[in-house]
Amino acid sequence: MEGISTTSQMFLGFIAFITFLLKGALCQQWSLRTPQSIVAVGGSCLLVPCRFEIPAAYDADLKNCTPTGLWSKKVFGENIVLSSANTDDQNIIKGVMEGNLLSKNCTTLFNSFPAGYDDTYIFRLECAGTNRLKYIFYPGVHISHTDTPPKPQLTPIGNIPEGELVRLSCSASAPCPTFPPSLTWTSGLGGSVESQLQEGIDGLMTMTSTLTFTASLRHHGLMVKCSARYTLQPGGTTKTTQRNLTLNVLYAPKNTVALSSPSGPVPDGRAVTLTCQSDANPPVERYSWYKDISGQVTWKANGQTLVLLVSKADSGLYLCEAHNEKGSQRSKAMPLEFESGQCSVMVPYIICGVMVLLYVLTVTVDVYKYKSLSRRLKQQLELSEKGDNTYTNLTIASISSDYDQLQTSRAARGEAHPGRRSERAAP
Repeated sequence: MEGISTTSQMFLGFIAFITFLLKGALCQQWSLRTPQSIVAVGGSCLLVPCRFEIPAAYDADLKNCTPTGLWSKKVFGENIVLSSANTDDQNIIKGVMEGNLLSKNCTTLFNSFPAGYDDTYIFRLECAGTNRLKYIFYPGVHISHTDTPPKPQLTPIGNIPEGELVRLSCSASAPCPTFPPSLTWTSGLGGSVESQLQEGIDGLMTMTSTLTFTASLRHHGLMVKCSARYTLQPGGTTKTTQRNLTLNVLYAPKNTVALSSPSGPVPDGRAVTLTCQSDANPPVERYSWYKDISGQVTWKANGQTLVLLVSKADSGLYLCEAHNEKGSQRSKAMPLEFESGQCSVMVPYIICGVMVLLYVLTVTVDVYKYKSLSRRLKQQLELSEKGDNTYTNLTIASISSDYDQLQTSRAARGEAHPGRRSERAAP
């Protein structure tokens, strides 16, 4: 892609150059070679490439005079902004005519092209000492001013096959060759970088940087950034612009894997879903399923998923394969295990029996606890009732006994002392 783009640019430039030569011939060789338009960056110098041609009859006049080159706005006259005969300070726009007019080179360097001077500038050639060689060259060059440098240009490369050697080209205009922009890649691509300052067919300078690397899977979707940093003359300050490009790398399927849902042993008659997953660019076009029987791989079906109602015959090793236009890849074999149906039928009964047994044990323990508690309560009640009767009996017996003894004692004393009794009885 890059080679086609570069060839096209060279062909168009060649056509423009031939057209320019034909134009000069049709104009009897009074012609000016200069870019149609130039963008000047504020705070930076501006080089205006310029060459002229005159009829052969005037070559002797040019060699025998002191030529002067002048630049003026639009129509030549009072709007002269620069003259090769003036000093730098005498010109409205500071600069110098670097080219040798005797060699028909009118290239001019403006020290700093100011804002507010956007216009079309016309070149005039004058030859002191003769009136024969005076000529105004139309249509001139349009010069515009910008405070923001133009963004660099990244060569589009489209789709990149994996493993291909890629050359990314980034270019930025260099209106001031004295301080050309520096180009920097920020991409993590690795590889090698080569930069150079080049002159175009129109004479304009361009800084170009070429990044060379081998495309791989890790580069897919990566954003490549090319930054152009312009150094300005006042104080050496800089201005930076940037252009981005996202890579699209084409590759065969990678990381292909077969998955099962549910996983683990599958009961007889239960549905299981096998799914194939893979990473590919362009996306996977077709999935295929195979079964490995004792090392013999047999095709089963196509599609990203495979649904089976499992029986004993379905157990074994399964693998899938992903295909796209760049190639294919098979997954590792995945085992599908079969679970016996008889075992699966008995499981609910076993669980139910265990639950019944636990229930019976729980009830038995509760009944035992209840009877034990009732027995202890009854014993305590009996003991309580027995204790109250004993106290009552003991009390009655005690009173009766004491009273009888007291009466008996008193009667005995009365008999022994009859007189005292008689005395207490007498009034």
